[in-house]
Amino acid sequence: MKLLFNSMIEKAINKDASDIHFIPVDKEVLIKFRIRDDLKSIETLQLNTYFKLLTYMKYQAGLDVSKHNAAQSGRYIYKLKQIYFLRISTLPLSLGNESCVIRIIPQHFQKQKHNQNITHLYNLMNKKQGLILLSGPTGSGKSTLMYHMLSYAKEHLNLNIITIEDPVEQLINGITQISLNEKAGINYETSFKAILRCDPDIILIGEIRDANVAKHVIQASLSGHLVLSTIHASNCKGVILRLLEMGITVQQLIQSIISILNQRLITTKEGVRELVYEQVKKEDIYHFFKNSYTLPKDFHNLSYKLNKMSKEGMICETSMERYL
Repeated sequence: MKLLFNSMIEKAINKDASDIHFIPVDKEVLIKFRIRDDLKSIETLQLNTYFKLLTYMKYQAGLDVSKHNAAQSGRYIYKLKQIYFLRISTLPLSLGNESCVIRIIPQHFQKQKHNQNITHLYNLMNKKQGLILLSGPTGSGKSTLMYHMLSYAKEHLNLNIITIEDPVEQLINGITQISLNEKAGINYETSFKAILRCDPDIILIGEIRDANVAKHVIQASLSGHLVLSTIHASNCKGVILRLLEMGITVQQLIQSIISILNQRLITTKEGVRELVYEQVKKEDIYHFFKNSYTLPKDFHNLSYKLNKMSKEGMICETSMERYL
């Protein structure tokens, strides 16, 4: 099974796949690779071979190999030309089967070239305090953009940067990264208290999941720290409303938020990956609350920007609707 597992992982890495999907159907299992936006069929396995492979993968990731009726998730370190984190997640299906997805994450963050429309975002890292929020669907590049911004701050601003992630997705040399572990008592509550005693300039919180985390993020951003985080919402306006639902006050939002981004990672007709986003700035937050929850007339949302790309022939209309 080791040879089969290795060949599959190497094939996925060589094809620049982000995920491997194992989908049981009838008497066989479909193997699909997530390559950019598309889920591509690669090959099939016989069920008995898949069960043996699944047992091997569970064992390597520290999962319970005897448990088939509960979702499990674990991580395995794999070395090819560099080191990768493989996040292995299983889901129970009917008739005793299990599906499995492997997320492939390079261990060390590698900077990539970006087009000019995001380099100005690095200027946000010069702020002494406040909150920068990124939102968008899974796979829209939120973590990658945050890592780029942290990497810029580390290299050019000589600041003390600490992150709290669940888990740490990629390592950045020179940055203190904390991986949450509830079993070991390492949670958001204890981690926040610990890092605030370590004189951080910049704090990254992987995701605002609930009101408790939101409260800590706001407090940190109002007490002399620059804070970056992500939150699930379909647009920038949705981010503001979500925070209100979590109990954050209007005044706290006006005082703390520097910028909100809602982004999509678009594949153009030429096959180029393009980061497209809408951005709410500090002055827009003030306008939003002073004008019955409406953004300024000159605010260009994602729909406007994707329509523009469609008219310019960069993406087709079907793709535009898919990303909205």
